[in-house]
Amino acid sequence: MKNKLDVFFIYSIYIFELIYTFSSMFFNNYTSRHSISTNELGQPIYGKIGIFENVFKISYCMVFIVGVLYILFLIYKIKNHEIIDLKKNTYLLSGIIFMDLVLYGFMLMPMLVSSPAMKVVIICFIVHLLIYMKDKQIFVLK
Repeated sequence: MKNKLDVFFIYSIYIFELIYTFSSMFFNNYTSRHSISTNELGQPIYGKIGIFENVFKISYCMVFIVGVLYILFLIYKIKNHEIIDLKKNTYLLSGIIFMDLVLYGFMLMPMLVSSPAMKVVIICFIVHLLIYMKDKQIFVLK
């Protein structure tokens, strides 16, 4: 189970990124086509569609939480001198980049600005590079 936990974290980033993207697109599409009333304090009243706002905010945070857990797990594996398959993990993280390119219509700037997974992937790539530079013998090349 411990050998597959890093892959589980990466796949969790995929799932939360998809949830974030679709719920934010649905919510933004609805709010752009419908008028939103406000209460006496000036706060918007979304009604039942407000659940999508909560879902994309929670999934936005979950992408970062899972990314931090992934990095902490890599640090844990380094401390215990366990094998890390950086090549496979880097390929899986590259899949997130491809998925975001498709979801954002191959437009780089909107993807870099609004995708939380892109920020996490860039940080993970930097961590992978640092691990690779630190000790080339703790990972597997196949």
